[in-house]
Amino acid sequence: MQLGHCRFDVGKGELTNLESGNVWHLPRAELQVISLLVDYQGKVVAKALLRSGNGEQPVLSDSSVARAVFTLRSFLGPQYEPLIETVKGQGYLLRHHRCRKNSHSNPNKINRHMPKLIALLTISLVLAIGSYLGLIALSGNVIPPPPPLKVSTIELTSGQVIKVLLYAHSKTNNTLLLEQELHMLQSLSHCPSSTWKRIYLSLSHDKQVLNITMRGEQLGQSIIRNLKISDLRQPKQFISKEWVQNVDICG
Repeated sequence: MQLGHCRFDVGKGELTNLESGNVWHLPRAELQVISLLVDYQGKVVAKALLRSGNGEQPVLSDSSVARAVFTLRSFLGPQYEPLIETVKGQGYLLRHHRCRKNSHSNPNKINRHMPKLIALLTISLVLAIGSYLGLIALSGNVIPPPPPLKVSTIELTSGQVIKVLLYAHSKTNNTLLLEQELHMLQSLSHCPSSTWKRIYLSLSHDKQVLNITMRGEQLGQSIIRNLKISDLRQPKQFISKEWVQNVDICG
C-alpha cells in the first residue's frame, strides 16, 4: 500500500521510501500501529486498540504508541506526515492518500527537478544524524564533513566488527550522548552477528530526541535504517532493554 512517497509492505513489515530507496524494517510498535491504521483507514483507531493490537503480544504503553506515531511521521516526511492525524481524546486516523493530478504537468520539467529533490532528501537524512555533508556545485569543491565526536568499535562473536560513530553540535556537554553509546555497545555485544556495519548516533538540539542511523548490507545490497527515540523524562533512557528487543538491534 502506498502512503505518500512510501510503500508499506505488511508481509515484510517494511516501509520503503520510493524516492530515496531507503527501506525501514519496522520495529514491533511501529508495525503494530501502522498495520491497524491501514486496516481502519479513514476511521479513528482508539489508543486502547493500538496498544493491545491482536492480543498475541504484550500490550504497548501509551508512550510507545506516541513514539511509534512520531517515528512513522518522521519517515513519511514533512509533506506527508499529516496523513496520520491525531484525534484529540480518541486516537489516530490514517487519511486516504490522493495522488496529485499530473494532467497539466510537464514531464521534462519534472525530470529536470528530480535530481534536486533527491539531493534535498539526502541532505535531510544526513542532518538528522548530525553528519553535515555538502557539495559546492559551482566550484566542484567538496566540503569535508566534520569529524565525529567519537568512534568506537565492537567485535561480535562471529568476528564481525561494527563501528559506532557519535556526532554532536559541540565538544562539550555530551554526557547523555556518551551514555547512549555505552547502551548501544552493550546491546550489540549480545548479537552473534549483524547486518549492520556502521551505526550513527546524535541528539537533537534540545536533547529530547536520539537519532540513530544504521547502515549495512543484506543479500548483497546496501540497506539503511533510520530510528528516532523521543524521551521527555528526567533522567532520560532512550535505549532501554524493551526498546532493544522491539527493534531487533542485531538486524
